[in-house]
Amino acid sequence: ACEEKVTFTNGYTCLGELVEGYEAPAEDAEETGEKVTKANNSYFTDQVIEDVARKFVEIYELQDSKPDSDGNVISAYERAVGMVYGGGYKIYTTQNLTYQQIAEEEFETTEYQQQTDSYDQPLQIAMTVMDPYTGDVVAMVGGTGVKTADRAWNWATEVRPCGSAAKPISTYAPAMDNGTITAASIIDDYPIDLNGSAWPRNVTRIYSGLTSVREAIVQSLNTCAVRTVEKLGTYQSYTFMVEKLGFTTLTQADSQQSGNMGLGGYEYGVTTEEMAAAYGAFVNDGVYTPPRTFYRVEDSQGNLVCENNKESNVAMKATTAYIIRQTLKSVITSGTGGEARFSGMTIAGKTGTTDEN
Repeated sequence: ACEEKVTFTNGYTCLGELVEGYEAPAEDAEETGEKVTKANNSYFTDQVIEDVARKFVEIYELQDSKPDSDGNVISAYERAVGMVYGGGYKIYTTQNLTYQQIAEEEFETTEYQQQTDSYDQPLQIAMTVMDPYTGDVVAMVGGTGVKTADRAWNWATEVRPCGSAAKPISTYAPAMDNGTITAASIIDDYPIDLNGSAWPRNVTRIYSGLTSVREAIVQSLNTCAVRTVEKLGTYQSYTFMVEKLGFTTLTQADSQQSGNMGLGGYEYGVTTEEMAAAYGAFVNDGVYTPPRTFYRVEDSQGNLVCENNKESNVAMKATTAYIIRQTLKSVITSGTGGEARFSGMTIAGKTGTTDEN
């Protein structure tokens, strides 16, 4: 078997020789005729490898290696990745293959990849689909176009500022939960004076004065979000997201800024996986369940190595979750999220915008 010459689907043998007369399959060639090499792993599989490796670091108490003669160090995480690949483990994942394949097909064919931003980079999209009751991640895609490399950049689990999508979880839910506001509260939709200029600005540049909490969320009014988070306290907002909703990448700088906490302009950002889990608490009557991509690992003999059970916690009152959930339905039916509306199921959500729309 070791001596056998293996020819791979990209036309090369295991010795690195190109097979004479090989033609790339039509589905792997772009209009330019340039051959596209497709990755072996999906974004979901990449994330499973990373999550299991981090679990191995924990359960085996792995440490970074000592520097060799050249000063090179192998990190505990890299050692764990090697174990995942070479240990013969059986990993039981939470993936729904049907959902994963649908998502991959959409992301590979989307027209977004033909559009670019101001830096001449292709527009990107990322998605995490999660069961809000169990925390099981059932599908994940982390970029547009055909995935060409394994364990490469994954937009679904890398941090980005989420803009106004933070408002329900950073501002309105914690403020409602501790009594800072109620569902009947009225907020002044009007900017404050900051260094001689109006701040914050609504996208429409229209200000309506006294406005209901529901309308402030549905129309994503920046003024109302900032006024609410300042009344709540930015540190209260920060601790709610970190301690109740499992966010791991917010910073102390975020905790001190009403623009960061109220408008989602974080120093580093959040991930689609964290956001899906946080929004899941609205579905699950206020109970937050951390996301997971696998639930069990066995060795090659079938012996249990570890389980990945996640402990849920009550993030907010069921009444708070209900009120926010009902309001987020209106975001889709009559607010900023109208383009996400389709028939056949109940949809709730929130838009979020950062620099350059």
